[in-house]
Amino acid sequence: MLGRAIRHIGKFYKAEIPELELKAAETKEPREIVRELSFDEQERLFHALPQEYHPLVSFALMTGARVGSITSLLWENVNMDTLEISFWVKGDERLTFPINREVAGLLSALPRSNVLAHRKYVFTRLNKQTLERQPIDPHGGVMPAAFRKALKDAGIEMFRFHDLRHTFATRILRKTQNIKLVSKLLGHSNIETTTKYAHVLMDDMRNALDDFSVLGDGPKSIAPQKNPQIKAK
Repeated sequence: MLGRAIRHIGKFYKAEIPELELKAAETKEPREIVRELSFDEQERLFHALPQEYHPLVSFALMTGARVGSITSLLWENVNMDTLEISFWVKGDERLTFPINREVAGLLSALPRSNVLAHRKYVFTRLNKQTLERQPIDPHGGVMPAAFRKALKDAGIEMFRFHDLRHTFATRILRKTQNIKLVSKLLGHSNIETTTKYAHVLMDDMRNALDDFSVLGDGPKSIAPQKNPQIKAK
């Protein structure tokens, strides 16, 4: 399309337009950078973050769920009998996520809204003016501003709420070494999407080799030795 537009301009103005290699100028979607929260950064983040949002951020780290899926999560989609959560992703597509003891403990401690219309939401925040617990707006308002301020106060740079999802994925992959499992937990329809985390496996393989010697206690160099020079008589 760009090429046709340039040729049209050339004809309109009767100008000579040199041939251009437009394939090199094609815009490709940049590969998403995987930013993992270190445990030191995690401690600083929770120290700076208002207590009100600790459960929300903890849940994101525990499940890898997107912020929109978390804030729209309803109690009717949480089954404490079967220990499963149903997240609705991409419209009508459902992701079933297992509840472990850590997640179960967090959910059981959450306060319910004191407003009947809002009691269906799993995560709510306290409106200090009305003293009502309200649904959380994931893209504007109080919560995103509080999260950004906490990052700044904690000295954590180049980090977004979505990177909590990346952190979950890299930690699970590092523990299990199972990229198919991670893909399933994230709800990826194509495992190719999950390969962005493959660097974790490469790092672990590299670290394993750093602690392993093929030669054992043998000679540290197997390079051929130079023939000793023979002095002429």
